[in-house]
Amino acid sequence: MARQLLMGVDIGTQSSRVAFIDQRGYVVASASTEQELITPRPGWAEQDPEMWWQNTLQNIRKAMASGDVSGEEVVAIGVAGQMHATVPISTTGELLSHGVLLWCDKRSADLVDRMKAHSDCEIAMRLAANPPVPSWLGFHIQWVKVHQPDIYAKTWKFLPSKDYITYRLTSAVATDYSEASGSFLMDARTKSWSPQLADYLEIDVNKLPDLRPAHEVIGTVTPEAASVTGLLAGTPVVVGAGDMMCMLISSGLSASGRASDITGTASIMAVYVDEPVEDYRLMNLHHAMPGWVPFGIIDSGGGSLSWFVDSICYAQVEEARRTGQNIHAILNPLATAVEPGCEGLLFFPYLLGERSLGTPHARGNFFGITPRTGIGAMVRAIMEGVTFELRRPLEIVEASGNTITEVYTIGGGANSDLWSQIKADIYQKPVHTFRESEGGILGASILAGVGVGIYPDVQTGAAQTQRLDKTFQPNPELAERYHALYELFKDVHDRLQQPFDRLALIP
Repeated sequence: MARQLLMGVDIGTQSSRVAFIDQRGYVVASASTEQELITPRPGWAEQDPEMWWQNTLQNIRKAMASGDVSGEEVVAIGVAGQMHATVPISTTGELLSHGVLLWCDKRSADLVDRMKAHSDCEIAMRLAANPPVPSWLGFHIQWVKVHQPDIYAKTWKFLPSKDYITYRLTSAVATDYSEASGSFLMDARTKSWSPQLADYLEIDVNKLPDLRPAHEVIGTVTPEAASVTGLLAGTPVVVGAGDMMCMLISSGLSASGRASDITGTASIMAVYVDEPVEDYRLMNLHHAMPGWVPFGIIDSGGGSLSWFVDSICYAQVEEARRTGQNIHAILNPLATAVEPGCEGLLFFPYLLGERSLGTPHARGNFFGITPRTGIGAMVRAIMEGVTFELRRPLEIVEASGNTITEVYTIGGGANSDLWSQIKADIYQKPVHTFRESEGGILGASILAGVGVGIYPDVQTGAAQTQRLDKTFQPNPELAERYHALYELFKDVHDRLQQPFDRLALIP
């Protein structure tokens, strides 16, 4: 009997990947290609969408060959992609720019400041359910209009990254609610493009793609796309969703009462709720299924520990090299030997500043160093400090009336049992880890499966494909100590905001 496989595509920043996945969530074959990030000026970040397409073609062919996958076995396709990229195409489908703005591009900061100073900014934020930030698609489009007027005038539609790949596969144009909610152009109440928000940004709303649910079939693989991929013409393709939302689907954030802790280089605390949380210290994205995801982010969460290892732990790195051990196999026992709370040592993980929870001029620092402070205490303080920071968005969401009962964690930090236990103790909630996590590409495949009826809904697809590993229960005896340290952490954080801003003004 022929296999029934789902094909997932993930257009990341550092790489693109294609995987063929069975209905239980196991990868049959995959291929990936690294991608160049172009930074022509400080704060600018660009990529060529044609590179995404060529890498996708290459990855499809390589994965099909390595797994002996035939086009007949592929029953549906879903695409995830880095969010907020701004791809302009003409009415004939011509790509109008080979250097499009990405999620991490900050060049629209002055336009964001203009919106913040607008007398209707509060009204706009309520409509969008978000604060204005340079990452949003709408400000990218506004920048193109101001600085590349010829491209703006020729543009028929502006497409996010995954929608451009879907367009190349199907010739159909649409985006989903997760991408639209990260644009500062969608009315969060009606889930439709807002003419009022478009007017604030002086953007023609007709240049935006239609909005569809992420699991809806948008079209099928065209004969032209089939000829260059090896896929069958007529294979269904769903709308897909942003990579963050697809990752959250595959990491447990598919039911009320759950939160997802993603501890990678950047670290995210995201929560699944019915409606956006109207607290502009957080950002809100519509999930790839009914519901919303308010979240907070640390640009240097796990990256803080990497910095410490690279910059401070020379002796331990040399020991790891000499003995063939992983560096964390050496550092974790040192941190485990330190009492929870590190005798009052706090770490603030703001090596790359803060987003909506504090000043962008914030810097990382240790607070409370004494002659007793050693490598183990500093490693543990970094783990605790990142977790204290991630508790802040969790607390804000719960204060809005939402109850969170459990946390699912993925990313490099989830590989540390010590860090997972610290999270359970600081959050005072059970923390679950996974045996393996395929991330956004599995989420995109689940959406494809829902679109063609393999799964009745996203929640069922997620439940059938997730494989939990361990559960870390909170230690109630540490609740009082960690709560006191958390309150101190917030107090010191708030007192440092003005000094950080003053420091930024010193030449």
